[in-house]
Formats: sequence, C-alpha cells, structure tokens
Amino acid sequence: MAEHNRYSAAAFDWTSNLVQQYKLTAPSPKDFQGDLYPCIKRMCSERWWMRKVLGLQRRTIESIARDIGLVCSQRSAYSSRFTKAARKRQKERNAAYLENTYIENDAGDQFSLKELHDKSVANPAVRRAELMTRIKGFELVAQHLGHCGEFYTITTPSRMHARLKRGGKNPRYDGTTPDQAHQYLTNLFQCIRAKLHRNGLHVYGIRVVEPNHDGTPHWHLLLFMEPSKCDEVRGIFHDYALRSNPDEKGAAKHRFTAKAIDPNRGSAAGYVAKYIAKNIDGEYLDVDKNGQDAKESARAIDAWASTFNIRQFQFIGGPSVTVWRELRRLARSEQEAPSPVVVQQATLAADASEWAAFVMVMGGPIMRRVLRPIQSLYERKQPFDPETGEVDTDAITVYGDPKAPRIIGLLADSTRIVTRTRLWKLVTGGAHSPPVDSGHRARMRPVLDLCQ
Repeated sequence: MAEHNRYSAAAFDWTSNLVQQYKLTAPSPKDFQGDLYPCIKRMCSERWWMRKVLGLQRRTIESIARDIGLVCSQRSAYSSRFTKAARKRQKERNAAYLENTYIENDAGDQFSLKELHDKSVANPAVRRAELMTRIKGFELVAQHLGHCGEFYTITTPSRMHARLKRGGKNPRYDGTTPDQAHQYLTNLFQCIRAKLHRNGLHVYGIRVVEPNHDGTPHWHLLLFMEPSKCDEVRGIFHDYALRSNPDEKGAAKHRFTAKAIDPNRGSAAGYVAKYIAKNIDGEYLDVDKNGQDAKESARAIDAWASTFNIRQFQFIGGPSVTVWRELRRLARSEQEAPSPVVVQQATLAADASEWAAFVMVMGGPIMRRVLRPIQSLYERKQPFDPETGEVDTDAITVYGDPKAPRIIGLLADSTRIVTRTRLWKLVTGGAHSPPVDSGHRARMRPVLDLCQ
C-alpha cells in the first residue's frame, strides 16, 4: 500500500471499526488537530493495544466480581480480593523499579527515583499533607471573606448499585459499572456548575470521590460561599441530583444531603480530614465506617480507583497548584535574579505552606485562571526545523504527534522565571552505570506491571 494510503480516511475508518469490535475507544482526530496519522499509528501499535486491552481486562474482571457479589462489606469491601492482590503486586514491582533506577543531571548529581518519589506528591504522606494544607487554607480564606462552609454528599440512583447494604443483590441494578456511575456524577456536576455560573453563584472547595461498600462511587463536596447564597446553591444541587429516578424509595432522603459547617463545633478542614485519610492511606484512623481496618480499606480504595481510573480529589476554584509547586521549587533554588513583587510575595507564602496567603496574593478564590498574576511557563519544542525541515525526534511522540508542552517555570508581568534549568537522564544501578533507554522502559513497564 502506498504511504499516502496507509494513513488515509479509509484506513482510519477500518482501524477504528476494528478497535470498536473489541469494545475499545478509538483515538479521535479532534485530539490531534484533525490529523489522522497519530490516530492510525496508535491503532497499529502493539504497545497501545496492550495498554488498552489490559485496562479493559482489569475493569471487566472487577465489574464481574462486583456483579456476582464478591465486592461488598460481607465479602470484600470496595474492591475484590483479586484486584487488591493485583494492585499490591503492581506497586511492589513499581517500588523495585524506582529503587533500582537512578536519574542524573548535567551537573553530575544523581538520585534514585525512589528518593524523588518519596519527596513528591506521589508519596501518600506528602499528598495527604498538601491536600490538608490547601483545605485549611481555603477555610482561612473563607473566614477572612466572611464566607460559610457547606458539606454536600451526592449519590447515584439505586439502579447503579450492585448490592444492598446487607450484601444481597439489588433487584433494581441495571449493570452500571463504577466508571460509568462516576461519569454520571461528573456529567451531573457539570450541569450544576453551569447553572451556578448562569446564576452568578461562586463556590470554591474540594470534591472527594469514594466508593460505597459495593464499589459504587459517591461524591463528597466541601464548598465555601457567601452566606446569603447557601439556600440557592443547596436548591440547585438538590434539583439536579433528583432529576433521574426522583420518585424511587429513599431518593429524597439519600440522593443529596447537605450539612452546614458550624465553626463552633469544629473546623471544616477537620470535618473532611477523615475522608482524605480514608481514601489515601488510612493514617490516623483505626477503622472505617464499616468497622474494618482503615489502612486495609485505604488499600482497597486505591485498587478501586486505579482499576477504574477515577480521580479521587479535585479542588474547585482557587489558583493553580502547579504555580504553587513551582514557587516552592524557586524558593529552594539558588537563583538570585530579580522578580516581580507579586512573585516574591507568592514565593514567601508558598515556601511557608500558607495556602490562604497564596490564594489572596493570586487574586482570591474565584478569579479566572487566565487572569491570575502568575502563570505557569511551558516550553513547546517545534517538531520541524523551520529552516531545514529536519524532524526533531525529541519533540514528537513515538506516534508522530507533538509532545505535550513541558513546564519550565513561571510567567509574571511579562517576566519569564525559569525554575527548571537542569537536563536529566535515566541511569541504572547508580554511579558509573550507562543511560537507560527511557522509551523502551516506558514501553515495557505497563506490560510487566499487569502480566507478571
């Protein structure tokens, strides 16, 4: 077949139909500026197929286990024993890889990936600390602005729950999988946010996703807002939460619940802390609400979230955490170049872990991100040299599309502040070891993690 025919619209249609026959989602040309080439390259790649098929396999096995009653508080809460064991093996292999792989910069400094992992938000303890810092910061901002806190819970209709509370089969269950139920809640929240925006209602806070005992997701939201707007915001959440199957038994009582945060009875951050700990590592908790060991429950929830690719925590409103992390990096660097006053103020706040001060320096909790005084600075390499037409292989993926822009620093008042000045390469076995073929390593890890 001629080269131009290999990547034609007919070739894309044929490969897409083949992918859909295996219940997979074909890549969309819209994601690549209408270019069919990277889409077809993906669908012709063993690596792409392996990753997609193994992901589908994991979700299918866990969904079947849930459907036949192996996922419930009486058998194995949140995720099946098989999935928990598979996730444990995967993390053990990943840990071994991190311990035995090193990264070295152009100054000769060398670290194991395990060292860097433990200092980053990939470490559950660091992740939990950063989440709590941001939540407490939002609470301080709310107190400063005279805003109130509300704690909401949104659940799915009964038809999406596989098991009843006591473990019996739910007669209304329609086969909805956890990721489909999560997508339902995501779409519901998109409608709610659009309605809030139309009505000029501004909220900020955090969303936490966690599973019921049978793996069906539900959402908790800690939101801050003007006291005069609380009733209207509650009404909108209640209205949208009951738009599907509003007359079923228990819908009015359980589909949406709201509690006002009373500062006299405890802080908002303290109220949500148990949900953060339960869904990360179970630290500082003895048992969960089902009476099971909190750390074991956290491992089961981690396996559930990994299997169904569910983002457990998401902040609503507020400035970019990427800017916050780059400012903390800047504070620890040896750079002495002058920077705008706003950067100096934000750097002091970030370095002191004062999220509230950082939010106010960045314009408050509800300002649009594009209007914030400090932006992330990204570097996008050109795939082709404009003068010679030569392809830069470092600027394109193995599928032929441009790589995503790489963050290199911050931008404020037209001033570029580069925070990432070193070049790094992977090496194995520590000092005097040869560089790693990082592309080959990246291709192999998903297969090793899931198949061994």
